[in-house]
Amino acid sequence: MPRITTSPTTKRSRRAHRVVGGLFGAAALAALSAIAAPTASAAPDPVPTTWDHRYIASGVTVYVKENGDVISVCDSAANGYSAWVDVAEPYGPGYQMTVTGGYGSCVTRSAGNGGVYDLQENVQIGLSFIGAAAGTGGYKTFINDNRVT
Repeated sequence: MPRITTSPTTKRSRRAHRVVGGLFGAAALAALSAIAAPTASAAPDPVPTTWDHRYIASGVTVYVKENGDVISVCDSAANGYSAWVDVAEPYGPGYQMTVTGGYGSCVTRSAGNGGVYDLQENVQIGLSFIGAAAGTGGYKTFINDNRVT
């Protein structure tokens, strides 16, 4: 049987096609990544878009929507500290949320999560929050009566 060989130029052509195809694939992936990549900006207001209360301290912003007991805490500074909020009720266990995603990240809980997140109505809710070095946080209260104050 005669032996069939491939000429060196044919081997180079196949290799060149594979390299060019790989480069086009990499360029397409890079273009898609650039389109889908989030832009750097200040910590966004988490959904819902209307809030009853907004409290700010160094490195942290806390949002409250009374209807649905929605509380969100956002890390608003690239300072190496995690932002957190402690939610306290007069007759309940309360809870704490910590933002672990870094600057621009938020954590949100609501009555829809059930359990401790379903806050008591018509009582004063306390919020302790911090997002930077000790002593730079804040403490605020609101009456959970589903009305804007």
